[in-house]
Amino acid sequence: MFMVHDAAAHECAAPRGLATFRAAIEKVEAGRRSHPLTVLHLGDSHISLDTFTRGLRSRWQARFGDAGRGFMPGVPFRYYAPDGYEISMAGAWDVFSSLPADAVGPFGMQGFRIEAAAREAEIFLRSETPFSGVEIEAYGGPETGALLLKIGEAAPLRLQTRQAEPGYIRFRIPAAKAMEVRLSPAGSGPVRLLGWGVTKEAGPGLRYDSHGVVAATAAITTRWDADIVRAQIAALRPDLVILGFGTNEGFNNGLDLDAYRALAGGFADAVKAAAPQASLVFLGPFDGARQGSGESCGEGWATPPKLEAVRRLLKALAEERGDFFWDGGAAMGGRCAADRWARAEPPLMFADRVHLRAAGGEMLAASLHAALMGEACHANDAPD
Repeated sequence: MFMVHDAAAHECAAPRGLATFRAAIEKVEAGRRSHPLTVLHLGDSHISLDTFTRGLRSRWQARFGDAGRGFMPGVPFRYYAPDGYEISMAGAWDVFSSLPADAVGPFGMQGFRIEAAAREAEIFLRSETPFSGVEIEAYGGPETGALLLKIGEAAPLRLQTRQAEPGYIRFRIPAAKAMEVRLSPAGSGPVRLLGWGVTKEAGPGLRYDSHGVVAATAAITTRWDADIVRAQIAALRPDLVILGFGTNEGFNNGLDLDAYRALAGGFADAVKAAAPQASLVFLGPFDGARQGSGESCGEGWATPPKLEAVRRLLKALAEERGDFFWDGGAAMGGRCAADRWARAEPPLMFADRVHLRAAGGEMLAASLHAALMGEACHANDAPD
């Protein structure tokens, strides 16, 4: 059985904490803004693929136009396949993740870095629709070399990353409605790539940068270089930043809630310092279940004890800061919804009771979109 919430049947007050995002939308709709509306979404496995973000991106881009997906970190893991793009990586690339506690080297908000030195190493991107520009984020230094960028059938461009002091570099290169792009080391030294992507022309449009790392907690942000992240966010100029950590924290019975609160609030402060114009959203984690300790949902499945505590903590933090909070667990139907979603026909969640199937991701995207746009207090169908 499904409970259907009619969006048209609810009247909601203006969403708390979203004033600047809504003001940006009003400027676009009034024709008083030329650059894209920009959304930055950071988090864990729920956004490492497009299962959840797809519904948000597609709704916004259908309304405002497609200004691009934003930066992509090469092919950071086996199943990385962003909607609308074919991406491949060949040759001797080394992939580094910021997930391990002992991760070293420069990392930006993508959470990954790829490195190569040989010219035979190449990453390739093909877009389903033409693009008008290419953006590249790299980390340069005295020992790094140049990149070779080939857009469509044009001659390769040489982009130098060598510089006296180690640091972040951002390239923006125009393209004439191309659909393919290749990037490789020039052979003059190692290159360290943080991310790359294409931009599109669609009026102002909407750009949606989403970066997720499987198994990540908010602690991953402490392994990102603060100067790089600050520069990345400042250059991106997001109108909306969504922070989607919390699921993995909620599965940690030993989580220190006070320390987590300081960590989450500190990173939110850093984001706001880099993008004072942005509205900030804290996502309360989706419901989940496991076979282990916690309050029972039946047949051996239980709700992790800290999951609701993390949700309450993030809600309180958002309220104190004047930011927006969305409760992913409530949107699913409350405690034990993960078990019901996994048993639904067809299932909305995988058997692990943590990860969303496409249909479940779409339902939650519709609910969050409605909340962010002020369309409804509740706008999802949830299994009962």
